[in-house]
Parts: sequence; C-alpha cells; structure tokens
Amino acid sequence: MAESLQNIKSRLGAVKNIGQITKAMEVVSATKMRKSQEAALGSRPYAFFALELLEKLLKSDDLKKINIPLSASREIKKTLVVVVASDRGLAGSFNSQIFRAVDALLAKDNFSLQLAHEFVFAAVGKKAENYVLKNKWNLCGKFQGFGDFIETEEVTPLAELLVSGYLKGDFDRVLIISTHFRTALFQDVLVRQILPFDLEKIEKTVKEIVPEHGKFSEAVAPPLGGSTAKSVSGIDYILEPTPAEILNSLIPYLFKMQVYHIILEANASEHSARRVAMKSAADNADEISTDLSISYNKVRQASITSELIEITGTQSALV
Repeated sequence: MAESLQNIKSRLGAVKNIGQITKAMEVVSATKMRKSQEAALGSRPYAFFALELLEKLLKSDDLKKINIPLSASREIKKTLVVVVASDRGLAGSFNSQIFRAVDALLAKDNFSLQLAHEFVFAAVGKKAENYVLKNKWNLCGKFQGFGDFIETEEVTPLAELLVSGYLKGDFDRVLIISTHFRTALFQDVLVRQILPFDLEKIEKTVKEIVPEHGKFSEAVAPPLGGSTAKSVSGIDYILEPTPAEILNSLIPYLFKMQVYHIILEANASEHSARRVAMKSAADNADEISTDLSISYNKVRQASITSELIEITGTQSALV
C-alpha cells in the first residue's frame, strides 16, 4: 500500500510540474503573438504609402510600355514552393496542416497542368526543412530564426533568393504556403502566388495581417483608392531619376514587404497555435492532477483504516 501511495505521489508531482511549464509557455506564446501583430501593423503605413506611389507610377502614360521584369509571366516549367513552418514543436496541428496543404498542392497542380513539371522548395523553419528532406525533394534554400517577431531586414536573404532566381529563370513562378491569421483561435493555411509580381496581391497581403476580432482589429489603414489615395492623386510629383528607374527599384522593396508580412502573419499564427495547445495541455494537467489527488486521498484513507483495524485487533487479542 505504501508503494502505491509513493507512485501516486510521484505522478502527482510530475503532472503539477508539467502544468506549471505549459502555463508559462501559454503566457509567453500569447506575448509573442501580440508582438508579431504589433510589428506588422507598425510597418503598414510605409507599405500603404509605397503602394499608393506605385499605383500612381503605373497609371502614368510613360510607364505603360515599360517592361517590369518581376511582372513578366512565362510558361510554367518549374515552380518554387516556399514552405513556412516553425522552428520548434509543441504547436498542436500547426505544422501538420501546412504539410497537408503542400501534399494537396503537388497532387492538384500536376493534374491541372496535365504534366509533371518540376518543383523546387525553399524551407522557412526547421520543421519545414525536415519535411522537405524527408520526402527527398529538391531543397534550394533554407531559413531559420524567423519564429519570433523579426525586423524587416531579416527576411532580405529570402526575398533576394526569390527575386534573383526568378529573374535568372531558375523558376517560372513562386508559391508560398503559410498560415493566414484570422483570430487567436482560428488560422487558415493559404497558398499564395507571389511571383510574377502583382500589385493587388501585395495590397491584399498587407491588409490581411489585421485580425477579424480582438485588440488589433480596429487598426485598419486606409485602402488604396480611399481618402488618402484621393488626396495624393491630386499631387503632381517631380520624379528623379526617371519614373522607370524608380519603379524598378521600388518594386523589390514592396515585394520584400509582402514577404515580411507573410512571415509575421505565420509567426502570429504559430504563437497562437502554441498558446492554444499549451492551454489545452495545462487544462488537462489540472484535470489529471485533481483525479490523482482524489486517488491519493482514497488510498491514504484506506491505508490508515487498515492500520487502525490492525491496532484494534491487536489490542483485543491482548485483552
């Protein structure tokens, strides 16, 4: 009986320790999720002003015949798929949902094109890298350390890989598979085509970082064509150097901003998924701890009752 008490007591202590750890991880994940959202929202004014300027440049008659290399579409023979997952685990089904989306994309894309065109991969996060290597796919780039709130320049190597590879013809389009943050309890896995360059898709990405509910849902910047755009459209700019040179230098910055927002959105989703998973684990630990405490008390009470019976029986025999 004493051994059973010791076992239950040991299990009870282990469960309580796990509960404390998961509760701490839940708080940390919630803090990181908010900081990721704040970083994305803080960069939105720059992104929207740059988009307004780009829209004005593209409407110029002098630029209608200009060839924009990043916007040039061509026959799709090779596709680069950027898989954005996490560096660490303990995030529930966050990574598995992304990997299922990759499998679905490969099956659907080959069928729709009626040919087995080539896929190459870039992995963001250790889990994505392990997944690509496990399937023995062609890995042309790997990036780590994006899991927490990041600075804009930290995504520069990823953006440069995508831009330079597209311009050199190493691949004909770029798809990125990541999570779209809707609420703290719900995220979607989306497949976005980010190259060839598309102004509307970049604008949509910048807008999407705002959640549908919660503290940050009200921090919405004016869209293109809104009051700010109307006031800017009446201004006649003097552009130096030429509009074409400005356009070709501005587009890579906007493309990097799009990649930056996608990474921040994935970060917020990862921390949200981990917060939910840790909350569920902490709740389960509390429930198990309660059950073990009841079992411990029952066994202890039975042990005490048995000892009292033994003492009483001994006294009766002596009398």
